[in-house]
Amino acid sequence: MTSLETSLEPLVAERLIRGRRAVRAYRPDPVPDTVITAVFDLAASAPSHSNTQPWSVDVVSAGARQRLGEALVQAAESGKPSPDFPLHPYTGAAAERSYAAGAIMHEARGIARGDRAGRRRAFLEGLRFYGAPHVALLSVPADADERMTADLGIYAQTLMLAMTAHGVASCPQGVLGFYADAVRSVLGPSTDKLLFGISFGYPEPGAAASMPAIPRAPLAETTRFHE
Repeated sequence: MTSLETSLEPLVAERLIRGRRAVRAYRPDPVPDTVITAVFDLAASAPSHSNTQPWSVDVVSAGARQRLGEALVQAAESGKPSPDFPLHPYTGAAAERSYAAGAIMHEARGIARGDRAGRRRAFLEGLRFYGAPHVALLSVPADADERMTADLGIYAQTLMLAMTAHGVASCPQGVLGFYADAVRSVLGPSTDKLLFGISFGYPEPGAAASMPAIPRAPLAETTRFHE
């Protein structure tokens, strides 16, 4: 293998990882079944603790996706969330990063800081999957421990990178796990615990480029090297 060939693989990986963005504007065109199957088959190669593969995934499209969005909006309007996992407010650095990201995204969408109605519309738009024709709902078994929920996160990142490689845009949405009862009212009863969802489809032209880059914490702030 030449030095050029060995240098291409890291470059491809960097483009894939840094090129993935949370897209919030989609065309209505569905992703072909062959592409969806290929993406989820690839995501299944994600690692997990002791190969437990604890993820359970519901891919929702077409009429079911429409009914799900309506049920989520209705649940939100009722003001009664039903998360399977406790909702704890962020604190410290996590709260600061979350606030800063929210401010950047709202500004990019023309929503002023004090525009409560605009923020509410944006929130409900998320419950309609930002217009994406598909959504994947990610769950773990009812008796899942912290390791299994961590495995679900590893699976989700693998899934979104697989989508990016196939030209499919995505948006991970924790809010879709806030209304688990509404999800089950559409998809049927389940003993699995819903954690979050990923909306996906083909982006509106320029949608990814129009989204501002959300800054990441400096490496020195999150990572320690020991010798």
